[in-house]
Amino acid sequence: MSGTVSGGRHALRDPRPEVEPVAIGDPGRAARAVIPQPDRRFPFRPAIVLDGVRIEGSSDAGGLEVRAASRRGLSHQYYGTTRQDEFGFLVTQDRRWLVVSVADGVSAGEYSHRAAEIVTREGCTRIAGLLTGVAPAALDWNAVLGEVSAVVVGQVRAELDLPGADLRQVADRAAATALFAVVAVDPDDGGGRTVHVMSLGDTSAWLLHSERETRWTPLQAVKNAGAAVASSATAAVPLIPRELPPPVAARLDQDGVLVLMTDGVGDALGGGTGEVGDHLARAWQRPPDPLNFAAQVGFARRSYDDDRTVVAVWPTPAPS
Repeated sequence: MSGTVSGGRHALRDPRPEVEPVAIGDPGRAARAVIPQPDRRFPFRPAIVLDGVRIEGSSDAGGLEVRAASRRGLSHQYYGTTRQDEFGFLVTQDRRWLVVSVADGVSAGEYSHRAAEIVTREGCTRIAGLLTGVAPAALDWNAVLGEVSAVVVGQVRAELDLPGADLRQVADRAAATALFAVVAVDPDDGGGRTVHVMSLGDTSAWLLHSERETRWTPLQAVKNAGAAVASSATAAVPLIPRELPPPVAARLDQDGVLVLMTDGVGDALGGGTGEVGDHLARAWQRPPDPLNFAAQVGFARRSYDDDRTVVAVWPTPAPS
């Protein structure tokens, strides 16, 4: 449906964004040659999902603008296999906190997309529930990830009719990284917002300041930084390590952006100082139209053919 809808509080007008494919540097031949094939095993799982919302703050403070997109990578398009990434976000009942999650299904598992779905949905729901009585800094991440892992195990056993499968057997069929961020909806007295991040695996969280000399600040160690040989090994739900990486607390300034991404984007971004970092920093100075955001997340670049998922959060100014 296009045009204008009247009768509500606001008229809704189709902005008709002009969306073009995005290439950064050499896109490679695959970006033009691959013809996407469906995954007949999972016919109702979309290859592209996107969202864009504004989360209002209190009457005397700004809120948050959210853009999210998940796209099937060229490799999965070529082989006709499903998108294994997922994202989710949820506002707590008291509207004080935004909970965001990004998950990357481990490619070896045929049903790893289910693990990614459970991580993002169950994880956001459980964290949002806990935040009604617990401050973000006091969250028990071991308990959260343990509960999410238990749901993954239970669901996979039931859906695949594997009642006796042990933890390793489940993980071989369905596993996913887990990245969570808790963001204050309203700014503090200094105009910034507190962000709490927990990451398991090679999904990554960043602070972006497009107008500063150092644009991209990682909120955990950058994948394969300084490694002589790149590794694809990663921690993943439901195999939770005994010792989790420590949660990270950071400050999201009024001119900053919180960006959560899977390694389909993170590997190309590297440390944020190259061509990809420059391009995305310019594109995300302000919240783009959701369709344009999805095109930017799906940029073409030679040799990068994994699934792509990004959730970005911009502070909005206080009402004048």
